Amino acid sequence: MSIDVIFLGLDGVLFDTEALHLAACNAAFANAGLSVRWTLPALRAAAATHGYARAIAAVVGVPPLSREKQRVAELYEDKHRQFHQAILSRPPQAQAAALALIEDAADAGCKICILTDLPAPATSALLDRYFGADVTSLFSVVAGGVGFDSATGAGPYVHALSAVGAAPHNAIAIDTAVPALRAAADAGLWTVSVAPYGTDVVRPRQFITFDALHELQASPYTPDQQRPAAGLHRAA
Repeated sequence: MSIDVIFLGLDGVLFDTEALHLAACNAAFANAGLSVRWTLPALRAAAATHGYARAIAAVVGVPPLSREKQRVAELYEDKHRQFHQAILSRPPQAQAAALALIEDAADAGCKICILTDLPAPATSALLDRYFGADVTSLFSVVAGGVGFDSATGAGPYVHALSAVGAAPHNAIAIDTAVPALRAAADAGLWTVSVAPYGTDVVRPRQFITFDALHELQASPYTPDQQRPAAGLHRAA
């Protein structure tokens, strides 16, 4: 088999955004008059379930705040605004291992796609600041504001694969968020978790090489982050 398409997340995969998300969440909590203040472990605990972009779902998804729809919407909006301002003033570092993977994959003619639940403006700002005019030539698909937890429809990976004319078994998704990885696995893609939390993870510098993608057998990723395994995963 071959890997013809690589889907990359942005948070913790292509860019080191963790500190910026933490600051944005705490600023939004303060502005909303909430007493919640997260440490890095608290952010990671929320991101393990919801992803970094929507980590505050761990707070707003439970009563009584969950019943205040307008307040919840404003909290999300403020968090996204805080994060966007942060990446403009303090652009995060790109991950060297991911950049090496992109370079090797592009040289081999592999299609590289970005699917992320970061809002489209933040997605554009991150990619434009680092890749500039090369964004459109380097990436076959770029989509921000993606919803990975929808229970209906074909899902974002299926639509992206249709756009590039590739089959799921020839594609892999590399991400940190359970919703994105679960959606990819449900669509029949290979998946790799590079989350900096939990015990069932493999660090990017250890395995994200283009050559390693041709040795797909089992994965550190499982939806519940419980079953230990080595290598990479092929959805059943």
